[in-house]
Amino acid sequence: MKVALVTEWFASHEGGVASHVRELASWLNDKDIEVCIVTNEVKDEVDIDVEIIETPGPRDPLFRLNISPSLKSRLKDVLKDVDVVHSHHAFSRLPLSAIYVSHKLGIHSVLTTHTVSFLPELDYFWQAISYSYPKYRLRLNKVDRIIAVSNAAKRFIQYFTDREDILVIPNGVDIKRFKPKEKKEFGKNLLYVGRIVPKKGLHVLLYAMKKVVEKDDEVKLRIAGKGRLLPLMRSLSRMLDIDDNVEFLGYVPDKNLPELYRSSDLLILPSITGESFGITLLEAMASGLPVIGTNVGGVPEIIKGCGRIVEPGKPNQLSKAILDLLKDPERMKELGEKGRERVEKIYSWDVVGEKILHVYKELVG
Repeated sequence: MKVALVTEWFASHEGGVASHVRELASWLNDKDIEVCIVTNEVKDEVDIDVEIIETPGPRDPLFRLNISPSLKSRLKDVLKDVDVVHSHHAFSRLPLSAIYVSHKLGIHSVLTTHTVSFLPELDYFWQAISYSYPKYRLRLNKVDRIIAVSNAAKRFIQYFTDREDILVIPNGVDIKRFKPKEKKEFGKNLLYVGRIVPKKGLHVLLYAMKKVVEKDDEVKLRIAGKGRLLPLMRSLSRMLDIDDNVEFLGYVPDKNLPELYRSSDLLILPSITGESFGITLLEAMASGLPVIGTNVGGVPEIIKGCGRIVEPGKPNQLSKAILDLLKDPERMKELGEKGRERVEKIYSWDVVGEKILHVYKELVG
């Protein structure tokens, strides 16, 4: 069996979809499945023992989508000899073009949707949007299988299709690479890992951090990631006079992430909208860290029973949750252990990968 994983974004700093594709490709390769990754031009170095096939072309300046007029022709050459085309991200051009081409070539296709957009509960709005693009609805009906990474992502994609056979298969995490520190003593080192973009709500965390520092000036926050709001967040930190307690690490290479988690005590994901999953939650839980997330998208279903949930955009609520946990190291330890157990049971790549591979085998026969 030969599988092509198709993704618009694959650079190591480009977020959860790129991370998911990279990990799935490695897992399939370890299982002796012939796999390749089809993506746009990759300009940074990617450490993976899997063939990467690039589809060069101009990109639009806003979403960085491939807008080459010859894209479908290129995909026909690339995909003609594969058994399964697995597209990732339901709202970008390259994966959707791969679905179109695979249908024309008679190749089995799978689509994983990783998306929950802003205000996903506005049923009439999103249904109106979906019927405004009938070609998109038709494209979704050409896919053999649709997978959603969370129940929240499933609910959102259902605005755009009448299909009822959508599977929920979550993101996975490498539990051998991300693992707890032996005999960990919990301290006061907070961690944020992710892109620095509006929907991630980092500004809310900084405002909450101001209140935390007023109560306990020994608390430190490290921020790992880059994005267009980074200069603004640095300025906000200075304006709030918490510079001595906040460290901006910039982009942290993937190979350095396990130690970053192990040297921290509490991960916070303060997203305010559009969070279908949150892979950093899995990495932290696998590393034995307690986590705080917001009541947004797929976050509550991931950290159920092993983390704290606060309402999005509420610095007072977030600061209280942080301080409450820091005052109770035993509770932090308990949540960290429960998170690790949950990851091993539900989110390890050996569990998630087998579910995806089962979908391929059902199609190929």
